[in-house]
Amino acid sequence: MIFSRLNFRNLLPFYAVAWILFAAINFIVINSQNGVVFRVALAESIIFNLILALLGIGLWFLVKYSDFEKLTAKELMLRHISLSAITLFIWFGSSYYLMGLISGHNAAYMDRLNQTIYIRIFAGLLTYIIMVTVFYLLINYRNLSERKLREESLQNLLHESELNSLRAQIKPHFLFNALNSISSLTVTNPSKAQEMVINLSEFMRYSLSFSDEGFSTLNKELNHVRLYLEIEKVRFGERLKVEERIGEGVGEWPVPPMILQPLVENSVKHGIYNTPGNSMIKLEANLNGNRLQVSISNNYDKQNASKKGTGTGLSNVIKRCFMIYGISDLVVVNKNEQIFEVKLSIPPYGKAQGINN
Repeated sequence: MIFSRLNFRNLLPFYAVAWILFAAINFIVINSQNGVVFRVALAESIIFNLILALLGIGLWFLVKYSDFEKLTAKELMLRHISLSAITLFIWFGSSYYLMGLISGHNAAYMDRLNQTIYIRIFAGLLTYIIMVTVFYLLINYRNLSERKLREESLQNLLHESELNSLRAQIKPHFLFNALNSISSLTVTNPSKAQEMVINLSEFMRYSLSFSDEGFSTLNKELNHVRLYLEIEKVRFGERLKVEERIGEGVGEWPVPPMILQPLVENSVKHGIYNTPGNSMIKLEANLNGNRLQVSISNNYDKQNASKKGTGTGLSNVIKRCFMIYGISDLVVVNKNEQIFEVKLSIPPYGKAQGINN
């Protein structure tokens, strides 16, 4: 918006046009009176309005750079009583003197000018009040706009800080489990430990590459999840089964990075840890209207569901989705006697990042 910064350069054209229109109306009124020649009427409208307009520019800067918000109503009133008196004295005194020179001190004109002194001073005072009121409204609008921008900036900084904090919790959470497994495998199966280190390296490369970016894609997230599952398969072997059902045309859908892996890790935790036999993890992704629907489910044995995690992964995903999209129901958890399922509904945009794909 053109008034957002309220630079004098931006406002000057509007200010000039307003005074030109006012001077034109003033000229028409003066020229219509008997005994006033065209030249004098034109000079009077220009002189009186130009001087008041120039004084108005000075008033603009006085208002703009004064701490009027810190003044009491009484102090503000006293200030403008004195300012208006000075302004009117300079305006009328200089205009009166110049018109005397231009008219050649014509007795009839000067007599008419003297007779209208009070009307002119009243009109000048009214113009002063209107100008100052408009100036205060514009300055107040500017201050409110700047305050709003500062608050939004602080909110964005806080928002980004919270997101980074949630992301930072995910990486150590997974690394703790993976490194423990590698430590055990170095004794029991060194070759599998080496394989796990390679997969972990690829996994972390992706995680670090997207640490500062707003969005990844579903394809990249799925590849990231597959790396994670390969790491877990080194630990659990054939007990861990994975089934994917990915619909067509969803691969490039924008999704927050590292949003699926914590949910898959949660499925591993609820599934294979609590199930004596095999554990099946199902990944499904399809379009539903204007959203991407992702489902991650696993079977589990309710009788043996005694191992409980900290809930960090799932709770972080719920918080991140709300912070990114501003919608509270994007993550739904369904749980029955045998199946634990997390459904993720992903809009085609990111509210916090300003992305609109």
